[in-house]
Amino acid sequence: MTTRARRALIPRLLPVLLMCAVTSVSLARPRYVRGQPVPAGAGAPHDDAITVNGTAQVKAKPTEVEIGALVSGEAELTNDAMVKYRDARKRAVAAIEGLKLQNLSIESHGVSVNQAMDANAAQMMMQGRVANLPKPKIQASESMKIVLKGVDKVTPEQLMDTVMKVIDTGRDAGLQIGPPTPQNYYQYQMAMQQGQGMNIAMFKVGDPAAQRDEAYKQAMDDAKKRAQRLADLAGVKLGRILSVTDGGQAPNQNAQYQAYYGMPQPPQDSNDLTSTMLGDIPLRVNVTVQYEIVK
Repeated sequence: MTTRARRALIPRLLPVLLMCAVTSVSLARPRYVRGQPVPAGAGAPHDDAITVNGTAQVKAKPTEVEIGALVSGEAELTNDAMVKYRDARKRAVAAIEGLKLQNLSIESHGVSVNQAMDANAAQMMMQGRVANLPKPKIQASESMKIVLKGVDKVTPEQLMDTVMKVIDTGRDAGLQIGPPTPQNYYQYQMAMQQGQGMNIAMFKVGDPAAQRDEAYKQAMDDAKKRAQRLADLAGVKLGRILSVTDGGQAPNQNAQYQAYYGMPQPPQDSNDLTSTMLGDIPLRVNVTVQYEIVK
């Protein structure tokens, strides 16, 4: 092949040579391969490290019972609605306190003034029928919480008898205990989807700090056992902790309130231990721990 022919062939071969170079680079194997990615927030990645998850679950007996209630007054004029609300509240509080139960308290979560809606008219509109709307009324209402403490010191039978007594007394005095009764099929279906959607009493651990500390201690122990097992299988020595990530506690599905029904509910801390059933309340936590591999 002549020199002129070679020079003419080089521009044609140049794209092929470049493609081969890129392919060889992409097929090259890395020198170090990590066996497990580090979760977000778990600290900087390390080539010589073992990352594991640790989980634990502890159970605690409820120490408190919370019963949600609503007291209200309706009238065409705001002043009249407030007068009715105050009279209803005074009568209800006197009836509850008249039970003379130890460790019983009533907590308020604020008063609201809204335009009342006629239940029959609302049901007709949801069914697609024309409703004759009455003259609008004003509703003054207060969301409150009846709290019984020290319930872990009595038997379940005694506790349930006391809770029923409080509920009956509140209802007889005019309190709306728990969420309202569903007014239509859609509200009923929503309640059924929540499982025990029409709950009245909420059982709670008043101070879960000790249970939470014990759960995290067990989770860290579980993570160390997992890491040591992997280190033994890999034939390496486990070193110090490089990072710890708190996965938090699992959400308590039983503690969901039904705001769909329009009843103001007391605010709940996401770290509270609550349940709609009387029994031991589980607390499950998880952590992600990264251990150094000692060379």
